[in-house]
Amino acid sequence: MKRKLLIFMSLTFAVVMLAFTQQSKATQPAAYTEGLALLEQKDYANAIAKLTLAIAEQENFADAYYQRAVANEKSGNSSDALDDYTRAIELQPTATFYFSRGRFYQELGSFTEAEADYTEASMLNPDMSEAHYYRGAINFLSESYHAAIEEYTHCIAIDSLHAYAYNDRGSANRQLDRYKEALSDYTAAIKIDSTLDFLFSNRGTTYRLMEKYDEAINDYNEAIKLSPRSAMLYNNRGLAKLGKEDYEGASADFFAAKRYNPNYFRAFNNMGNVYYRQKKYAEALVEYDKALKINDKFGQAFLNRGIVKEMQRNDEGACADWQKAAELGVSTAKNYVSAQCK
Repeated sequence: MKRKLLIFMSLTFAVVMLAFTQQSKATQPAAYTEGLALLEQKDYANAIAKLTLAIAEQENFADAYYQRAVANEKSGNSSDALDDYTRAIELQPTATFYFSRGRFYQELGSFTEAEADYTEASMLNPDMSEAHYYRGAINFLSESYHAAIEEYTHCIAIDSLHAYAYNDRGSANRQLDRYKEALSDYTAAIKIDSTLDFLFSNRGTTYRLMEKYDEAINDYNEAIKLSPRSAMLYNNRGLAKLGKEDYEGASADFFAAKRYNPNYFRAFNNMGNVYYRQKKYAEALVEYDKALKINDKFGQAFLNRGIVKEMQRNDEGACADWQKAAELGVSTAKNYVSAQCK
């Protein structure tokens, strides 16, 4: 499955450790209680040892397998964790167990298995909003945006205060160029939780794509108040200012982005775009070179550098850059190569 990482989209896969106890405390082995305490203290090795003793005392103790799976996962013992989640499900097929194994599969990148487990969880517990949320995330990553929207909508129907579901549905709508719907979703998320910087950033990006630059800048301002050292947020606000042809303001933001993260190659590329628009070609080349020094797989910088070289009548250098950009999947570069390069 192709993973598509959006620059302005926040998709959270939280590691969920659910305390789940079906068996009454009176019949629980002492080792199980001790194992839970150690797990809570993040002493995973000793927690595993105690939970193993509990399983030795009660071989079909589903909760002990489940909690040992959590401890194994936290310890990085992926194979043992998966075995324990599966054994817990065999003994006691609950929505919680299926959901937890599905989330673990998702962390491992096994999306087909994860989606199947989320489906089982939602069938066993129709009110489990997170099963729909995470299934929506899988659909989003596979670029099945309509299916993702359907899952996020199910999640929201169950939990109307799920800010992440509104956010991610907004991002799916934005991928489909449904900007009005995206704005509505981001606004709903902000009403639920106005402390999350990426909600303002995502809505700001939608406004920017709609060329509503003042509204975009206002949202980026709010995001920066929440995270004043975020290179990405300064970069995003710089893009909105660049759209307004506020070159001084855009430059200030791109410089701030580079200051807070000297390896933020997009800010160097965008600074190069400012210089290009000002016809400062030598300065633009310096910025594109810096972007590519940080990330030599960043096709957009090759495309932009090629355009500047063309302006300097360096046709051979321009074609070399466009060819490299085309190889990296920049569709616009292919047009330049076919039209202007032999």
